[in-house]
Amino acid sequence: MALAVTAPDSYYTSSSANLESGTNQDIGDKQIFLKLLVAQMENQDPLNPSDPTQMSAQLAQFNMVEQQTNTNKLLEQMVANQSSGGSTDSAASYLGKVVTVNQSSIDYSGTTQNFAVDIGANSGSNYIVISDQDGNPIHTLSLGALPAGKHQLSWDGKTDAGPKAQYGSYFIDVISADAQGLKVPATVQRSGVVDAVRMTTDGVQLMVGGTLAGISDVTEIRL
Repeated sequence: MALAVTAPDSYYTSSSANLESGTNQDIGDKQIFLKLLVAQMENQDPLNPSDPTQMSAQLAQFNMVEQQTNTNKLLEQMVANQSSGGSTDSAASYLGKVVTVNQSSIDYSGTTQNFAVDIGANSGSNYIVISDQDGNPIHTLSLGALPAGKHQLSWDGKTDAGPKAQYGSYFIDVISADAQGLKVPATVQRSGVVDAVRMTTDGVQLMVGGTLAGISDVTEIRL
C-alpha cells in the first residue's frame, strides 16, 4: 500500500504566518516565492498532486506581484528625486534665464572662467585655490583683505607651473580668515544661462554654462 506523504499542518501555518508578517518587499521577492513553491511541491500528496493549471495560475499571480513591486520602486524613486530636486515642470521655468548658483566646480575649455566669492564678514586674508579632479592644487591666488559681500573674479586657465591648464573639470575653493586668523564663511558662486534641464540620479538638475547644478543651489534668478 502506498504511503501518502503530506506536509504537517505546522508547515502551512508557519509559512502563511511568515508571509503575512513579511514586508511588501518580501512578498515580491522571487526567491522567497520559489522556495515556497518548491516546498509545496516536495510536500504534496503523491496520490493527489497539485494541479498544473493551479501552479501556472500561482506563477502568473507572482509575476503580477513582482511587476507591481518594481513599479512601486520606480514611483518611489521618482518621488524621491522630485522631492530632492524639484519636478521637471517647475525646473522648465528656469530655461533661458540667468541664474546664480552656489557651486565650486567649473569646466575649463580654454576660455576665461568667471565666478564670484560671497564672503560672510570682513576678512583679513583670502586665498583662491583651484584644484584638478584628483584634488591637486594647480593655481593659488592671494586676494588680501576683502569686505563682506560678493566679489567678481575670473580664472584664465593659468597654473602656478606656468603653462595653461588642460581642458577638463576643476574645483575652486576659497579660504577666508579675519584679522585674528579665525575662519570666515565664504561661498563660491557661478552665474550663467540655463540651457537644459536634466533628470539625474540626484534629482532634477539645471545645465548652467555647461555644468550641472542642483535647483536647491540656485540663489538668484534674472531674466
